Amino acid sequence: MKIKIRLTSESLRDTTITDEQIARLYWDQKLSISATAKKLNKSDGFVKKRLHKSGRGTRSVREGSRLWRKSDEITNEQLIYLYDQLEWSCGKISLHFGKSEAFVQQRFISMGKHRRKNVGRYNGSWKGGITDIRNSIRSGSLCLNWRNEAFERQQYKSEISEQQIRRLNCHHIYPFHIILKSSLTQHRPLPEEYRDLAITHDSRFYGADNGLVISKDEHDEIEKGKLESAHPWWKIWQAYPDFAVNRSNLSHDDFLLCDDKGQLQPTEYTIQKSTAKEIRQIIRYEHYLGTIPRSQLILVAKRGNIIIGVATFGTGTNRFIKEGVWELTRLCIPFYVVRPFACDFLAQCCTYIKDNHPQINSLVAFADSSVGHNGGIYRMAGWQKAGKTPPSYAYFDPTTFKLKHKASCRRIQGIDKTERELAQERGWIRIPLGLKYRYTLPL
Repeated sequence: MKIKIRLTSESLRDTTITDEQIARLYWDQKLSISATAKKLNKSDGFVKKRLHKSGRGTRSVREGSRLWRKSDEITNEQLIYLYDQLEWSCGKISLHFGKSEAFVQQRFISMGKHRRKNVGRYNGSWKGGITDIRNSIRSGSLCLNWRNEAFERQQYKSEISEQQIRRLNCHHIYPFHIILKSSLTQHRPLPEEYRDLAITHDSRFYGADNGLVISKDEHDEIEKGKLESAHPWWKIWQAYPDFAVNRSNLSHDDFLLCDDKGQLQPTEYTIQKSTAKEIRQIIRYEHYLGTIPRSQLILVAKRGNIIIGVATFGTGTNRFIKEGVWELTRLCIPFYVVRPFACDFLAQCCTYIKDNHPQINSLVAFADSSVGHNGGIYRMAGWQKAGKTPPSYAYFDPTTFKLKHKASCRRIQGIDKTERELAQERGWIRIPLGLKYRYTLPL
């Protein structure tokens, strides 16, 4: 086989291929040097030299790289729309176009656009903030009315100094952030358009028994340490000890049981029976349901006179619970107790029932997946998983902004209407709920 070799100068004089043909393929059709040469059945060197000889030149390395990666197909307007209007992250944009995150970042740098700070909802670990809902509660008309009613009730006098003061504050005795956390959990099943309204209208934020009228200076003195996990009355006791002892049901010795952060270690406690009145405030402001069901037994763990654990037992609302079985209807460990304590407290309650209520042969508890519970505490306490309930539903009343149990729309005797018809007549919205995990403990 003979190969005919032509000189470079001879190949450049090929008149069958014009400069316009080469430019059209390379510049207009955006082919690479190699692709252009292949089309013309020539070498890469031929194409390069003809382009330079004609004065058209070749692309820079950066231009060639962008063309090879097809980055020119993504316009700046597309990137800005996704980043600013849809608030996508660079990582999400890169996945959308099948590019690297560094490519997207470099494009923003080349157009002189600064990236957002990696905080708040723009952070990859963002799970939803509460700043907006917190502000809407504090600045809303319900909160303003609650404050004004408290001021009028005290005749615009501080409850600590008993003097009329212009700069007054209404302090949440049971902390605002704990009530907010409880309300967020309770209203988690609601769609977003109803959730904020329901939380804002949660009556627990505006309890008359939970407001302390004091001056702004006194409030600053109470909150000086910014100890969010401290017992609510311990912070007041630190600043005004006599007032705290007189207003609460606690003594100086009880407050001395707290550590320097106002928290209580769950040691040397006693298990004893209690009443609904004694646990009402803890359940109302801290448990996500906020109510105390009809109970056969209420047990609390106490250090001194301070409650550090609450558990209520009864037949519950489940008609399938047999005789000799109690349901754990409420379990609450106050926020000022050092964790972990729930498993130990639950074990002590079971021992108490076994010793004092021999007619009860087993306990049952349910973990509601609608609010993110999966029964981890029960498993760690040695309870056995015993299946799950089917998904359920509730109703949301858009006039009172409250969640209603499905039993609220049961058929009424003498009225020939179905549950669905009654709900539609009242304007209630059906809210689907998740399943509940069932746990049992033989005694």
